Amino acid sequence: MAKICRQCGVKYKNSATKCIMCGTEFNDVHIYAKKKKHLILGIVGTILAAVTVVMIIFSTGPEAAVWRIMESHKRNDVEEIVESFPDFLMESENFDEKAFMVDVKSVTGYFSKYIFSYNIGAAQKPSSRECAELMEVFRYYAGDAFDESQIEDIRMVWVNYKCNIPSFWPSRATRFIMIKYEGRWCWWPSNVNR
Repeated sequence: MAKICRQCGVKYKNSATKCIMCGTEFNDVHIYAKKKKHLILGIVGTILAAVTVVMIIFSTGPEAAVWRIMESHKRNDVEEIVESFPDFLMESENFDEKAFMVDVKSVTGYFSKYIFSYNIGAAQKPSSRECAELMEVFRYYAGDAFDESQIEDIRMVWVNYKCNIPSFWPSRATRFIMIKYEGRWCWWPSNVNR
């Protein structure tokens, strides 16, 4: 490591006490090699930029929507969970809202009581076959309320969680089907567990 004179920029050994060019005396607070300072600033800048990009992506993408759904489950917030479903599902004639609400309240109750940790995997694009099958399901359940042209994206997101539900395995994973419909990420309530 070397000292750099603040006045004239000449580099000296760490043991130097005075700059021979301009006479500036070195003390314990003197700045050490500029290269190290620039390297540290570069690393910190890179980390901050990466964190910013991740936060922007995570706050607006399918993973962020899944995170909000999981947090709603933990809070037992049934209304927020129902709001996360696409409008075309709720408006469909084929949709049994009463039975659906009983299921949502039951599942949410279990989550809020027994789930104690989870992590969200990266969103993955389903295969073209899976997309076609999902479109058929959407058309069946939503009928005239469904406008296929409004679907901007479909992603699958796995959530691994740990729970302490009596007579139940301690860790589990659930696949969330997320669709970007009319500009917002929605949760299609047809999950696969493993």
